[in-house]
Amino acid sequence: MKTSIALFALILCISCQNNSLKKDEYNIAQEAVQFRIARPTNNLEKIKDFYVGVLGLEEIESFKGHQGYSGIMLGLPGDQYHLEFTEHDESSELPKPTKENLMVLYFDTSEKYNNAISRLKNKGYMPVEPENPYWKKRGETYEDPDHWRIVLYNGIYQSNR
Repeated sequence: MKTSIALFALILCISCQNNSLKKDEYNIAQEAVQFRIARPTNNLEKIKDFYVGVLGLEEIESFKGHQGYSGIMLGLPGDQYHLEFTEHDESSELPKPTKENLMVLYFDTSEKYNNAISRLKNKGYMPVEPENPYWKKRGETYEDPDHWRIVLYNGIYQSNR
C-alpha cells in the first residue's frame, strides 16, 4: 500500500513539472521538496478511521483547536507526500465532490490489489460505479465518508512520453 501511495504522489509531482518552460525560466515544481493536498471535512474522525484504519495511511501529525481548526496530516514516513484534512470548530457547508474527484492508488501486483479490495469489502465498503468507464477496466472505485472517490487500480501508471 505504501508503495502505491508513493507512486501516486510521485506521479502527481512529475505531472506538475512544466516542461514547456524556457531554460532560463524558474520552474517552481522542480524546486519543491514536499507535496500536500489539503481538504476540508465536517467528519474528521470518520475520515481518520477510513484513511488510517482502512486504507492504512500513517498519521504524520494532528492538531486540535488551532485558531478554530483541527486536522490531521496523513501519508508516508518522511513527510514528503501527504494528505491533510481540516475541520473548522463551527461546521460549515462544504462543496460537494464530483464523481471525477479521484485519488488513485496503483498496485504493482494483483496480489496486493486483491488484498486491498478484500480489506475494503471486509470493512463494509462496497465499490461504486465510476463516472469514467476507464477505471472499470482494471480497478474499483470507492467513496470515503465525505463521498470523495478513491480508485484502487490493478497496475501501475505508465506515461506515454
